[in-house]
Amino acid sequence: MNPNLCNTCDSRFVNTMKTRQITRPATILFADVRDYTPLSQTTGSQEMATLLSGFYDLCATAVWERDGIINKMIGDAIFAVFNFPITREDHIECAVDAGMEILEKCKEMKITSGLSEQVEVGIGVGIHTGDVSVGDIGSLCKDFTVIGEVVNMSSRLQGVAKPGELALSEAIYEKVNNVYPGIEPQAFDLKGIDRPVTAYILAADQRVTSGRQNG
Repeated sequence: MNPNLCNTCDSRFVNTMKTRQITRPATILFADVRDYTPLSQTTGSQEMATLLSGFYDLCATAVWERDGIINKMIGDAIFAVFNFPITREDHIECAVDAGMEILEKCKEMKITSGLSEQVEVGIGVGIHTGDVSVGDIGSLCKDFTVIGEVVNMSSRLQGVAKPGELALSEAIYEKVNNVYPGIEPQAFDLKGIDRPVTAYILAADQRVTSGRQNG
């Protein structure tokens, strides 16, 4: 969670909101370490743990600085939410800024693999926005999380992003095309989605100074 927040949204959500689930607009970001399984087969467990720790820290800083939360750390990936519980009109732009910062900072991450060979660590990012369901899932085994089509689409977009790329949905790109103009749409067949999905691919070196403030 964001260290600037109390634990209300995690441990006292139902008491505060008077319901187990709420629906609200949010932007979802998934970031994933590429080729994690092959790397883990040729790299010591301690070095892999150090890699993931560094990855989590870089992601957390980029997300927290823009009032998002990291809802889940899923092995070699993170799942971040913007516009809950801190609301911002520019939550879409915040998520894209965070994604580009993650790509930029992670370019410096390397790990020793095999016979002391230094291997660059690639990161892929996917972002989508829309209405999501936020709250507690389960009773005996309870989890505070965000669910819905937006979450699934963000995860699938992350899957098509190559190392060093950010895959944006049409709804996201409409909000940032003035900062990243001229990106051509591409059609992707995504697992579990019965129609081609249009996405816009940004590379880490396309990040520009937009003059926006994080605070």
